[in-house]
Amino acid sequence: MDALKYIITKAMMQLGFTPDYKGFSYLRSAVETALADPDSVSLVTKLVYIPLAKEYSTTPENIEKSIRKAADALWSRTESGHTVTVLGGTYTFTSERPGNRELISIIVRFVKESVDIFDTHV
Repeated sequence: MDALKYIITKAMMQLGFTPDYKGFSYLRSAVETALADPDSVSLVTKLVYIPLAKEYSTTPENIEKSIRKAADALWSRTESGHTVTVLGGTYTFTSERPGNRELISIIVRFVKESVDIFDTHV
């Protein structure tokens, strides 16, 4: 596993995601895509889900749904107001789960901040 993938995985696991959901891999790949092309988050279906669907031999709808299911599982077992440390930063859960686009952006922010701390380039 390369360094970037490791950092993304660590951020996701510190948030509470578990790798036993298909959405875990899809979300990690979506974050990698967003780090490589920050504009991709604004057109998540076209620039993230469609290319990932081709890579994973599935449909864009399945990519979106699997990420949503993994996030739903996390939010259903985490109390609102619960705070976790993610790569040296903190995240406080709210009662309403963020959408996939926002979730990707949240993880991207943590990864970028941690990379800045270690003075490496993404």
